Amino acid sequence: MCGIAGIINLNQSPINKNQQDILKIMMDEIAYRGPDDEQYYIKNNVGLGFRRLSIIDIKNGQQPLQNEDKSVIVLANGEIYNYKELRGRLEKKHRFQSNSDCEVIVHLYEEKGINFLEDLIGMYAISIWDRRYNKVILARDRFGIKPLYYTYNENVFTFASEIKALIRSPNCPKEFDWETALSDPWLSGYVSTNLNPPVSYFKGVEQLPAGTYLEINICDRAMYQRKYWDIETKIQKEKYNNKDVDYWICGYKELLKDSIEKCLQSDVEIGLFLSGGIDSAAIAGIASKRENFHTFSVLSQSTFTNEDAKYAHLISKTFNLPNHQVIFDWQDKELLTPQCYKHLLWITETPFCGPEQFYKYNLHKYAKNIRPNIKVILTGQGSDEFNGGYSRMFAPEDEKNWNGFISSLNILERNRIISSLKTNINVWEEHFVTNPISTKFLKNLGDNSNLTPWQSYTLTKYRDLQMYNCWHEDRIAAANHIENRVPFLDHRLVEWIFSIPEELHSKLLWDKKILREAIKEYLPKEYCNREKVPFFYGKDVKYTHRMMLNLLNFNNSELLQEAFLNEYTENIIDFDKINVIFKNIQEDPEAYGTEFLLRLVNMGLLSNMINQKTVLESPQDKILTAINGEWTDIENEVSSKFNKHKEINLGHVPSFKEGVKLVKLYNNKVENDLYYIVVNNIIEFSLSRKEVGEWIDVLQNIDGNKTLNQILIDTNIKLSNIAKYLKEAIDFELIVLQDFK
Repeated sequence: MCGIAGIINLNQSPINKNQQDILKIMMDEIAYRGPDDEQYYIKNNVGLGFRRLSIIDIKNGQQPLQNEDKSVIVLANGEIYNYKELRGRLEKKHRFQSNSDCEVIVHLYEEKGINFLEDLIGMYAISIWDRRYNKVILARDRFGIKPLYYTYNENVFTFASEIKALIRSPNCPKEFDWETALSDPWLSGYVSTNLNPPVSYFKGVEQLPAGTYLEINICDRAMYQRKYWDIETKIQKEKYNNKDVDYWICGYKELLKDSIEKCLQSDVEIGLFLSGGIDSAAIAGIASKRENFHTFSVLSQSTFTNEDAKYAHLISKTFNLPNHQVIFDWQDKELLTPQCYKHLLWITETPFCGPEQFYKYNLHKYAKNIRPNIKVILTGQGSDEFNGGYSRMFAPEDEKNWNGFISSLNILERNRIISSLKTNINVWEEHFVTNPISTKFLKNLGDNSNLTPWQSYTLTKYRDLQMYNCWHEDRIAAANHIENRVPFLDHRLVEWIFSIPEELHSKLLWDKKILREAIKEYLPKEYCNREKVPFFYGKDVKYTHRMMLNLLNFNNSELLQEAFLNEYTENIIDFDKINVIFKNIQEDPEAYGTEFLLRLVNMGLLSNMINQKTVLESPQDKILTAINGEWTDIENEVSSKFNKHKEINLGHVPSFKEGVKLVKLYNNKVENDLYYIVVNNIIEFSLSRKEVGEWIDVLQNIDGNKTLNQILIDTNIKLSNIAKYLKEAIDFELIVLQDFK
């Protein structure tokens, strides 16, 4: 993990003192990426900056790296996992100055030119200044695990590891791209595939796509961009292999094992983020054969209820690995303040910032605090995208199989095609139970691809990795001086998946069958077969949403005002309507819509923040605590801490908490059935009989003296009819249950 940046004067004028200062400011903005070393290289019209997080060859791995005659200068952020094999080939002709994994890039480029990229196994963002031909090359790994952005005008080309560094350059525009962000299918929740190239969400800032290099010829200012690894070609390649299922499983197992072992190469301490899912469990099972390491898991009310935390604990016990169950209490308002959130948003620099990023950022923070020497964390990122991890989720309830999954992908692909048409041809759907117009006809109108729905879906997931998964995983790790490594994104492993004949997809890619079978010798059966559960989603996701609503409600909705009452957003977002949306979400016990509202807030905040002249200071984030021990002990402590209600006892006496009242506002002119929950003389919730039915009758009978059983008898209401509302009222601290005296 490192940070790189560069300024290239395309008019060939020397880098001046002002530009050197700008380069320093850019590097200061991303100093957290490399706290161990800071280096600059200024020569003629090229200025380079480097920040290092030392992991391999701690003493001698400084950059920039150079060849023997100093005609090739390299900056590299990332890890080259097969560097030992490459070095063995290159040492016969070249002299190495260190044991750094990245030094092979210099000499491999000398030998093979741009084709050197084909030989690399790893994750990387690379800058090469070839002084022999006066050209600069930027390159990025096959999945975009390591970031790289650039901006340019006719005289100056600027690049950096992160957008926030580029924005410090006066040559970079400072304008959020609202149109691109608002029309992004994933951001807006539109259910479709997406084949568009990755973007930055900032005008004038380009994201170098994964598997791509950009060559800049300084002499004539010509630039051209090429793919050296084309995923579309890989997935469309004809498959003539007639091997059976066992062949593919065995090959996958060997590649996964090799990938994990390569990711364990390090001169510093390594850890693992362990969920209750099969991906991180597979890494734990294989990696623990080589060494012992600490594991870290999110313990929130959501992961407690969906048992993700429980299974993470059990898996760690299976392999005798220390496990830290890091507690996130959704009611702890000190944990997530507006200042803390703005810092997180600035770190991630994406509208997608939200609960997942919050959990993972603080998990990194805890790991670094409790284990200061940790610099590498392994994660299971990238497995779901190519192993069929979402197949069960996408398949409809009445067809939970591969055919059902493909049927859903057909809908996603159809939606993409329809959204690209200039005519509103999908209006026919409004008249019938289904749209009678064939997908083939729609494709002929506006789509030139020959992709199958599965291929289009795979390309969409490839884009998602660049726009979401790899993007935020890199930032939140870097902000804590940690490098994340992702064994499932070894290109050899992914290409193996792409080589599987289509007729075997249902046997190997439904519900990650290939992975489940491949790791049977490493994991107990119950872990291999455990059904996938979303990270914090599921039955108690509302508590995560409530945590984010508490943030938005903090200090008279401070974040909402800052996001939408500024010169950059006031003509784009209607603040009065935002307030209506916010009120409706707050009144919804499940708090649906919270994450979409948060994305709009992020857009508004980013629009404002990129025009700030100073670096956003890091607040003193609260350091979380963790629980260790046997699961039964953890379960008892967490149940108490999260205030999980026990089984409701009909002998309990319900009463309103102090300051809480049920009121009805009467209007002689208008008949209505609305009631209001008032907390400390402020209306917090509105209730109508149409929505909550008999619950209002129960509320009217709560007097602090009657038992719940007596209230239900008096109102002739069954407990099952109102249990959901009673539990929610207890969770939101409106009602308390006391023993009958």
